[in-house]
Amino acid sequence: MAMLARLGALAGRSTQEDAQVNGGDDAAAVRVTMILAKDTAAQADVARIGLPDCSIRSFDGTLDSFAANGPLVRRTDMLVIEIDPDDTAALAALEQFAAGPGSRMAVVAAARDLTISATRRLLRSSIADVLPVPFTHEELGQAVETARRGLAQRQTGDGSGGKLGNIVVFHGALGGVGTSMIAAQAALQWAESKQVLVIDCDMQRGSAALYLNLKPRLTLADLIEADDRLDVEFLKMVAERHQSGLSVVAAPSDMAGLDTMTPEFLERLLDLAAQNYDLVVLDMPGVWMDWTALAMQKADIIALVTQLTVAGVQQARRQLDVMEANGLGERVRVVMNRMTAGLFGKYDTEEAASVLRFPVHFALANDFPTVAAALDEGVPMKKIKMKARIDKEMRQMTSAMAQDMASANAVAGA
Repeated sequence: MAMLARLGALAGRSTQEDAQVNGGDDAAAVRVTMILAKDTAAQADVARIGLPDCSIRSFDGTLDSFAANGPLVRRTDMLVIEIDPDDTAALAALEQFAAGPGSRMAVVAAARDLTISATRRLLRSSIADVLPVPFTHEELGQAVETARRGLAQRQTGDGSGGKLGNIVVFHGALGGVGTSMIAAQAALQWAESKQVLVIDCDMQRGSAALYLNLKPRLTLADLIEADDRLDVEFLKMVAERHQSGLSVVAAPSDMAGLDTMTPEFLERLLDLAAQNYDLVVLDMPGVWMDWTALAMQKADIIALVTQLTVAGVQQARRQLDVMEANGLGERVRVVMNRMTAGLFGKYDTEEAASVLRFPVHFALANDFPTVAAALDEGVPMKKIKMKARIDKEMRQMTSAMAQDMASANAVAGA
C-alpha cells in the first residue's frame, strides 16, 4: 500500500477526449491540454470549445502528474494551467517545467485577478503566454495561434521541437521469464524500419548488450555519472551500435545499487532519448521504485512478460494490481512466454486470462534451441531458423504494438 501511495502522486486522468479538430490541412493542428480548477473548467466548458485546427483535452491532475505522463506530454503542443501567481513554490515549479520537460511546448499560465506586475513576472520566465481567469474562447484562440506560430518556427528550425519518439517498457512479472530476451529481439525487429535505442535499466542483472553480442566501452553508469552534463552527443557516444543499426545503452558492468538511478535523471535521459530516436525500449528490473514508476508513467506501452505457471500468473496479477491502481492498465500488454501448443497447434490462455482478470495479448512459443543460438550470436532469430514459430509470433507482437503507437500518434496529431 505504501508503494500505491507513492505512485498515486504520479497518477492523473485525462477526463475529456480530444475535441473534434476542425479546419483544413493548411494550418498545423495544435494539441492543447488544460489543467484547470473544477469551477474554471466548468465555466470554460472545454467540450464545447470549437477552435479551428485544434484538439483540446482536460487533464484531471497536477503539474507533477502531467509531467510524469510521458505519452500525454509528447502529445501536447500547448499546456494551459491555472496557477496562483502569488504562490512562489507553484510558480517556481511551473517555470522549471517550462524551461525543462515543457520546453518543446507552449506553456500558458491562467490566473485570477491578474495584475500588471504579476503578468510581467510570469512573462519574464519561460512561460509563453498568460490568460485571465475566466477567459473567453476568443482569448484562448489567440493563445493557440501564438502557440501555432511557435510550433511552425521550431519545425522549420533545428528540429528540436519536432515529433518525439515512443517509449516501450519491458517488465518481467518475476525473474527468469525471458524479459530481456524479448526486449532485445523485439528491438531488433523494430530497428528494421526505425531508429531504435535500447536502455538496459537493470542495474544489477542487465544482459541486453550480452544478448546482442556487444562489448560496450561505456555504460548507463557513465551517463548517470555525467548527470547535468548529459547531452545528445554524450548519449550517442555511450550507445553501442549493433550491426543491425540498433543502438544500446548497456547496464553497468559492475553491479550497482538500484538507488543509483534517480527519477530526475531518468526523466532527463528519456526526454533526450525520445527527442533523438523513433523508439526507446527500456529493459526494466522487476522491482518497483520511484524511478521505475516514472518509467512506467512515461511509457506508451508496458509489456508485462510472464509465463504459464502458478507463480507466473500470480505475480503477473500482483503487478497488474499496481498498474491498474495507477491508471496504467490501458498501456499494459501481457506477453505469455515459453508456451507449449496444444491440440491443433493452438495455445490455451483462457484460464490464465480469467485468473488475471486481464487479456493475454501475445503468446510466444517455447523454442529454446533457436532462442539460445540467437542470444549467443547476438542476431535476430530469423537468422538462426527461417520461419521459426517464435519469430513469427514475435513479429506479430511488434507489429501490433507499432500499430497501436502509430494509431495513438495519429489521433493526437489529427
